[in-house]
Amino acid sequence: MTAKHQEVDFIKAFERSILIVGGIIAAIGFIGVIAPHIMAVTMTVFLGVLMILGGILFGYYSYQYHTRSFVGWFKPILLVTVGAMMLMNPRAGIAAVTLLVTLYLFMDAYAGFGLAYMRYPGSGWGWFLLNGVLSLFLAVLMLIGWPATSPTFLGLYISISLLFDGLSLFMFGLKIKSEEEKISGGTSS
Repeated sequence: MTAKHQEVDFIKAFERSILIVGGIIAAIGFIGVIAPHIMAVTMTVFLGVLMILGGILFGYYSYQYHTRSFVGWFKPILLVTVGAMMLMNPRAGIAAVTLLVTLYLFMDAYAGFGLAYMRYPGSGWGWFLLNGVLSLFLAVLMLIGWPATSPTFLGLYISISLLFDGLSLFMFGLKIKSEEEKISGGTSS
């Protein structure tokens, strides 16, 4: 059995789940594009719950090993407090997360420009430049509208990312199915 056959056999086992998971993620992303505010609130509540759970777990660890140390209790208290604040006031959480995404986009723009400069005049420098320009454009848009447009921008950012993640998985699943059918001579079950 060739390496290609082994690879296709291995991935074929996951083919159906890749298609299903990709379709579900793409559908969630599509719904989020239609309702970005709901996506932003959902993400903020989810993040708040994760922070509280993380704080509880760190609190348990601190209780077990650092009962008298303030430093040992700082992280769990901070996680639970910030998580609770995000649950009690999702708008503030959305605004804070939007600022973090904006900072990321500014750094991504800087990296894109740097990579374009390093690659110029070689192949591919234009793609890095385009990435830098688009990231800078999005960062400036998010910053100008902040905090009023935070739910829309954050919801769209997450939704579009999920949509393309889901489509990528789905298309990968179709490609695997197509390759498997070619190898087996079109007699796959």
